[in-house]
Order: sequence, then structure tokens, then C-alpha cells
Amino acid sequence: MSLAGVHHLDMHTTASSKLINRSQSQSEQAVLSIEELRLQLNSCFTCGVSWQEEHVSLDCSECGGYSLERPCPMCDGQCDNMWKRDLTMTHASGRARWEGECGLERSLAQTRLLLQPLSLSPESEAQLCQRLENLKS
Repeated sequence: MSLAGVHHLDMHTTASSKLINRSQSQSEQAVLSIEELRLQLNSCFTCGVSWQEEHVSLDCSECGGYSLERPCPMCDGQCDNMWKRDLTMTHASGRARWEGECGLERSLAQTRLLLQPLSLSPESEAQLCQRLENLKS
């Protein structure tokens, strides 16, 4: 003999319609608008502050002390360039990641190129010295 109970058809229909309604309401809740998604991506996944609203947590490694922009970390802002938060890498790593270019590093690299010592052969060096002496006179 089976222990399964017998229920009216109406009871199964009501239960299945409740399940369908529940799954529909859950799927409706899971759908985010583009604006809601943007707000979520522009917020810290670790501490929850909104970078879009210029909020930060100073002790959170994902925030890193800044919202969506920060002064150049290479020269501590001396070049006046602002770096933008790399949202993908920040969220993936749980640490603040930035994209930008240091204005001083670029000019320093150009200066280094100009100030690099010339590697001259002994003959070329002698010619250069002779020309410099001719300029003096």
C-alpha cells in the first residue's frame, strides 16, 4: 500500500500557480535597470560607499582613499593630471586600480633622452673637442 496522499486537483493548481508567481516575482527583482547597474558598478563592493557621490572609506583597500578620480599617484599630483578608477580591475582585485599618465614622467623621460651621454668613438671625441676649441677662439 502506498503512503502517498490524494489531493484535489484544485489544490495542485493553486500550489503551482503560487510557485509560478513566486518565481516571476523573484526574476522581476533580479532585473536591474541600466541606471541601477551603473550605480552599483560605481560603488565599492567591499564597504558599499558610492564613489559616484564622492564618498570613500579611508580604511578600505578597494576604495583606496579616493572616489572615481585621484591626483596622479606617480608624482603625488605635481603634474596636475587626474587618474580615473579602473572599475573592472578594482572590483576584480578588491584593491584600488587607476588608469592615467604622469605628465612629469613623460617630460622626465624626454629630458633623460636629451641628457643621455653620447657614446663616441675616440676619433669622434677628438673631432668634437677640436670643434669646441675652435668655437672658443
